[in-house]
Amino acid sequence: MVNSNKRRRSRNLKCSNPEVSILKGIPASPGIAIGHAHILDLERMSVKEIDIEESRVEVEVKRFEKAVAKTKKDFASIQRKIANQLGEEKARIFDAHLLMLEDTMAIDETVDRIKKQKKNAEFIFFQNLENVRKTLLDTGDEYLRERAVDLQDVERRVLRNLAGDGQESFDRPEGQSIVLAKFLTPSDTAQLDRNKVLGFVTDLGGRTSHAAIMARSLEIPAVVGLKEVTQKVCPGDLLVIDGVHGIVIVNPDERTLLEYEEKQKLFIEHDLELLSLRDEPAATLDGRSIELQANIELPDEVETALSHGARGIGLFRTEYLYLARSDLPSESEQYEAYASVAERMNPDPVVIRTLDLGGDKFVSGLNIAPEPNPYLGWRAIRICLERKDIFKMQLRAILKASIHGNIRIMFPMISGLGELQEVKKFYYEVQQELREDGIPFNEDCHIGVMIEVPAAALVARELSQEVDFFSIGTNDLIQYTIAVDRGNEKIAYLFNHFHPAVLKFIQMIITAGKERGIWTGLCGEMAGDPLCVWLLLGMGLDEFSMSPIALPEAKRLIRTITYKEALEIANEALSFTKAKDVEDFLRKQLHERLGEIPL
Repeated sequence: MVNSNKRRRSRNLKCSNPEVSILKGIPASPGIAIGHAHILDLERMSVKEIDIEESRVEVEVKRFEKAVAKTKKDFASIQRKIANQLGEEKARIFDAHLLMLEDTMAIDETVDRIKKQKKNAEFIFFQNLENVRKTLLDTGDEYLRERAVDLQDVERRVLRNLAGDGQESFDRPEGQSIVLAKFLTPSDTAQLDRNKVLGFVTDLGGRTSHAAIMARSLEIPAVVGLKEVTQKVCPGDLLVIDGVHGIVIVNPDERTLLEYEEKQKLFIEHDLELLSLRDEPAATLDGRSIELQANIELPDEVETALSHGARGIGLFRTEYLYLARSDLPSESEQYEAYASVAERMNPDPVVIRTLDLGGDKFVSGLNIAPEPNPYLGWRAIRICLERKDIFKMQLRAILKASIHGNIRIMFPMISGLGELQEVKKFYYEVQQELREDGIPFNEDCHIGVMIEVPAAALVARELSQEVDFFSIGTNDLIQYTIAVDRGNEKIAYLFNHFHPAVLKFIQMIITAGKERGIWTGLCGEMAGDPLCVWLLLGMGLDEFSMSPIALPEAKRLIRTITYKEALEIANEALSFTKAKDVEDFLRKQLHERLGEIPL
């Protein structure tokens, strides 16, 4: 019923004349790795459709249920292994797998269809999961595409257990090597010996892929999203992985190899220096303190944030509690997630962004219809103001959690004063409802807006009268300002945070905040770009929020300059009229002041 034999691709002819090539992908975990390629052959199983006689239907159902039970045990065993190696936080990756095996769509529906259609379990189960997987892949959202890999992980293991073949589906590297695969599922990574893996390289995946997450946890370099790297590289080829720039060099020449060996040495020394700064304050040489905080998507990421020196959570993306599920999270489920983060970070602040669905993120429970231009459509606060039942549930959960720590609430996609005032009116109604119910919450919970559309930037002075803080969402602000879809590969080169118009908007927002006496942060990818740290510092930014892994470098840069010097750099950078001139100037400043650093 299942053909579990791995199809081996012959590489002998292809590999007879190794050539030097440079491949560009997505930087997923920083560092330099040099080693020989070990290619994991993870071909998908072929599933045949077989008719089942009426008398064998119950036997088929029992066979399927037995395979599911065995798969649960497999994942529980892997989860324990990961917990022992990397801690409980990383082991919770497999919570989603175990939940999928409880999901009625995947399990009960398969049983029902086996009985109705009288087909073999493999075929029915494969069809069910493929439909869901295709839906996730078609959303265009990176996070959901990675959850499709989780689904495939479950699918493959159930099918192997149905076939009675519980053995691992690939050859592990015998010595230290760089692992290449089309993609890596969580159970794939769990099977690898961490002492033998120098780095990961994959055809598919993004920064939220499990290969990337695991690589960052193990602190080994990784480059993902290389498309056809497994077809271009041969087993045993010498590789250089540059996890900072997302580059893979195949069969480097002697000069290139020596160059990267030196870069590897510098990176290790630099990394050790950064680790020593974890508990040091983020303050300039002349004493200006800066809030350095982390962006997180799930409660489990708090430990990573703390280990990299975060002094708060500047952006908790709550929509990820809603994604990759068929229902909506309950109030108690949300409360537990928010409270756990607040308690762990207390007394440092936790900025919780209210639901930001739509655009490229969809939830089946909301029935969001396809739109011609979803980024300009029904999304974020617009959904919340129409679906106030969902908005109320989230606000209640956040407010109830606020007694467990220093929670701040941030509303996304605000485009004008009237919209903000409508949001605040509803927010106060929810507060009053809690008071009447005798439910305690922090009466002084700060509220703010995420400024990510040009209209909000232009009326920042008016908005500042209504809130306690601003947080600049540069990812959307850039795409709306320059009119460029950041997910469109054809025009990706236009997406540039050094564009003078973008910088003028940022300066306008910071100035409006200072005039009102409220603090301004920035939580887009720009905050974690080392070239931008001195620029944003000099522009008067109060708080930087970024991926945890970027925090140590940002702290080091803040501690190597005076605020006066940063102000001079920012003033000159803002005088340029072209993005390239801004970037070149900032790169020159960094090199002249600090010399060669691994950027």
